[in-house]
Amino acid sequence: MKHILNSFTALIIFTIAIWFLSAIGIMFFLDNWSDRGTFGDLFGAVNALFSGLAFAGLLYSLIENRKQISSQQEELLINRKELLKARKIQEKTEKAIEAQVAQMRNTARLSGLNTLVNYFTNTINDSKTSPEEVESAIEKRKKAIREIDSLIKWANDDVF
Repeated sequence: MKHILNSFTALIIFTIAIWFLSAIGIMFFLDNWSDRGTFGDLFGAVNALFSGLAFAGLLYSLIENRKQISSQQEELLINRKELLKARKIQEKTEKAIEAQVAQMRNTARLSGLNTLVNYFTNTINDSKTSPEEVESAIEKRKKAIREIDSLIKWANDDVF
């Protein structure tokens, strides 16, 4: 960018220098004001040429800007599509993680219930346990086993 700015500045200085030198040359080489006016009228066509070239340059820059804007719009559209794909993938990942958390919760619950069933079974088989405690342990073990069955049924319904 700095190189372009330096080149543009040099071009402006060069143009002003040529204009100034031409004015001085006309003053020295043409003594009469009417000759100077006639000489200046000769450049009317050149003036029109440069005006036309400037207008053509303006049109060219507008066309190039339009192409760049169109290209940027296409890139934005592509980026939007990619973001939509990424969002859908992220949503699927979130659902998979939620399902995994639910499975882990059920696995932990099954492990805890299995520990309770083993504890109640040991309590029932222990000869030092009173008949009331055995009765209570049998009921609690049945309840834990029913809960294990319901969790296993839920897991089978969820998987199949």
